[in-house]
Amino acid sequence: MTQLAAQQLDSIHSMLSAGQRNLRIERHSLLLWGASSGGIILFSNHILTPEQIQAPGVRAMAWLILLVLSVSGIGLLDWHLTRRAKNARDEAWSFIHRQVLKVWWLVMSIGVLLTFAMFFYGGGYMVFAAWVVLAGLGLYVHGLFSEELLEWTGALIIAIGIGMLAFTLNPVVSRWVAASTLGLVPRLINIGTK
Repeated sequence: MTQLAAQQLDSIHSMLSAGQRNLRIERHSLLLWGASSGGIILFSNHILTPEQIQAPGVRAMAWLILLVLSVSGIGLLDWHLTRRAKNARDEAWSFIHRQVLKVWWLVMSIGVLLTFAMFFYGGGYMVFAAWVVLAGLGLYVHGLFSEELLEWTGALIIAIGIGMLAFTLNPVVSRWVAASTLGLVPRLINIGTK
């Protein structure tokens, strides 16, 4: 095979590789989701508490509404800002990006449903660890199609969530670990991608 043909094949392979891992996570997405999830976790002790709403079923419905509104609102704001950023760069939404976005919505829906179900079936001590694991799962799946180090970050976050359960952290420590993991990791990913 000639040198020119080998160079052309290498060029084609690198384009295919870049095309398969073309997904990019926007900085505003990390900041929006990190700040909102960290904030909700930190202030969850003061939001819709048993002192404010005595009936567990009513409190569960209130939390369900709060989580649905916050996740939906942040998701729509993120989608709008991402769409604006892609239009500014003259990029189109790839098929992979749309599919990964569906996975993110599925993961967030599972988290909301899990939180709601814990009001009725117990296991509230696991709620923060569950959200950490779900966020790690979302980052891991996103990283499968990205050139960024999201796979490793997602796996590390999943390990932190499993560690929270394995060491049976008390609720206060669990809250702080979850808030710092979900609130600070987006900033660390931003620093790593500059």
